[in-house]
Amino acid sequence: MSNYNYMKIDDNSYKDIKELYLRSFNLDASIESIKIKYDTSSFGLKNIGYLAIDTEGDLAAYYGAFPMRMVVDKKDYIVAQSGDTMTAPEHRKKGLFTELAKLTYQLAEQCGIQFVFGFPNANSYPGFIKNLDWKFFGCLKSFIFYNKVLPLCELSVKFKFLLPVYKWYCKIKLAKLKLELSPENIKAFEDDSSRGYIKKNIDFFKYKLMNDNIYLIKINDFSLLIKPNPHLYIGAVGNFDIKRTDDFIATLKLLAKKLGCKKTIMNLSENHWLFNYLQKKVEHTDSLPIGYYIINKDLPYEEISYVGADSDTF
Repeated sequence: MSNYNYMKIDDNSYKDIKELYLRSFNLDASIESIKIKYDTSSFGLKNIGYLAIDTEGDLAAYYGAFPMRMVVDKKDYIVAQSGDTMTAPEHRKKGLFTELAKLTYQLAEQCGIQFVFGFPNANSYPGFIKNLDWKFFGCLKSFIFYNKVLPLCELSVKFKFLLPVYKWYCKIKLAKLKLELSPENIKAFEDDSSRGYIKKNIDFFKYKLMNDNIYLIKINDFSLLIKPNPHLYIGAVGNFDIKRTDDFIATLKLLAKKLGCKKTIMNLSENHWLFNYLQKKVEHTDSLPIGYYIINKDLPYEEISYVGADSDTF
């Protein structure tokens, strides 16, 4: 790979990441949104990733990981999620994904990160196994609820000019449901039934709520972290008694009707407490695989639970 130079990212790299978003995905992300997503300093680290630049100075590719806090057997660890892999079209199929990933994993280990996890799609999955020695333990399960409603949410994605109006609509509809961010109000989100889970503390919610399309709400005594885009995504749910499962499902349908969402989607791992509540009530399908680049070999990877909000795309 002598035709490329590799550079660790810092705060000055966000304009380059913006350019690669546009060239790789035709996504015109703002610098501000990139700053928000990449500022994981509240978890102890940020800017874990590398850019590839060819000898002519052209931006070619990026691979990085987002640090997070995880609780395993009641002990805190710093881990990282693989995210924002992108290569400009003219630089693809040159091995940059593998080279940048290896550099990122070396940096992660040097910084004390215990493992890198991710949920790769079908295109990326073979490369993670063949070239990067990832190990996989099951997959996320997807519960989808279909709602008979005017699909304002889905229309706002299809017709971009409607999106600002729909965001305003959501803020109005959810204003009285918003849950104040306090230790007492988020305590129910901790998954003490699992040996390992992404820590749902104040820092986690502050980080997620920097996105103006994510809401922490309470409705019918159910605490939820939601994102109505491009469908109604339920990212995290506060613990509740299993006897209220039917009420919970009815509440999701009520919320979808209120927000004009044709589909409500909830992704979580099979070992998450909520999966046991829902599996006999609602059909589910296999979603993305759960994989790891393992640094600390002593952790119980097959027993770590995940919910949709743990993904960098939420």
